[in-house]
Amino acid sequence: MTPGTFLFDRKFQFKDGEKGEKIFVILNNGDSGTYIAAKTTSKGDRYGIQYGCQVLERFANFYFVQGSCFLHKNTWVQLDAFFEFKSEKLMQKVIIGDINQIGILQCTQASELLMCASHSEDLSLAQEKIILQTIESAREASVGEAAC
Repeated sequence: MTPGTFLFDRKFQFKDGEKGEKIFVILNNGDSGTYIAAKTTSKGDRYGIQYGCQVLERFANFYFVQGSCFLHKNTWVQLDAFFEFKSEKLMQKVIIGDINQIGILQCTQASELLMCASHSEDLSLAQEKIILQTIESAREASVGEAAC
């Protein structure tokens, strides 16, 4: 999977142990053996409504206005909590249909999201390193190309 891939999980395991439906976005390419993800919400009562990176807000987030990408609602990527998945296990769940891919951001938007996430105070040092490596890999891959 590529960074900026949005997934829907009917049995998402939240940090408090509860399970429920959740859309989340992948923030790296999984080469490290781990996918880093952030949850999304369409309930924006605690977030700003300016498109893009809002990492300095009380609750860090990236806001996608309805119609700015494939998402059907105004959507905030919550950058105040990050989740890790073993690459093989997550891919297996996608392949067998336990988790569904709902869309992938365009390169520019994925890059903006990753840069924003890399500035979140809630990333661990290991997560930050992985996301920064993902950003660098994308830059190297796009040198001399029109697309990333």
